[in-house]
Amino acid sequence: MEARVHGDILQWDFHDSFFNLTLKQVLFLQWQETRCTNASFILNGDDDVFAHTDNMVSYLQGHDPDHHLFVGQLIQYVGPIRVSWSKYYVPKIVTEDEHYPPYCGGGGFLLSRFTAAALRRAAAALDLFPIDDVFLGMCLQHAGLQPASHSGIRTAGIWAPSARLSTFDPCFYRDLLLVHRFLPYEMWLMWEALSRPNLTCGKRREIYGVGPGP
Repeated sequence: MEARVHGDILQWDFHDSFFNLTLKQVLFLQWQETRCTNASFILNGDDDVFAHTDNMVSYLQGHDPDHHLFVGQLIQYVGPIRVSWSKYYVPKIVTEDEHYPPYCGGGGFLLSRFTAAALRRAAAALDLFPIDDVFLGMCLQHAGLQPASHSGIRTAGIWAPSARLSTFDPCFYRDLLLVHRFLPYEMWLMWEALSRPNLTCGKRREIYGVGPGP
């Protein structure tokens, strides 16, 4: 129904699985090059993230789309998980490297059209890697570029400093760009709450990111 009404769903002929997310990323970047060439910036995110688009637009207005930009929740100083029961298991036959390059959590990140083009070129030169966000970090490294951290992008969620406070308080989200993870009805409720002209946040709310996973 979504595709019939809005025409905004892309389909390719491959099995949609966790380890094919890298292929999905590469195909999307190729589609963007041919069908969405005028886009200045790209939000790449899961379907269960809350995206505060007003804050994103305000942030991106201060950046040049023809310069490098790749921001999200930065993950660094980690490497492949070698235990076979893990969802993120990577055997040594895939890579013997014990350290990943810096990358941003795949739940959501922002990039410029300059960086999207650099990623396309790098992806064509590298073997696909089964962990999609790590692969994009590899592409950035190949292109001589670095991902950057943005405190307003929380792909590992948030937690409140006190058990008495609800992490669903809209005052926690007023200044953020993106948070993972939300159910569909929660996205609607949060957007409604943040859109209220009379939203009052008396005492400054401090939020903390959950430590990044693989």
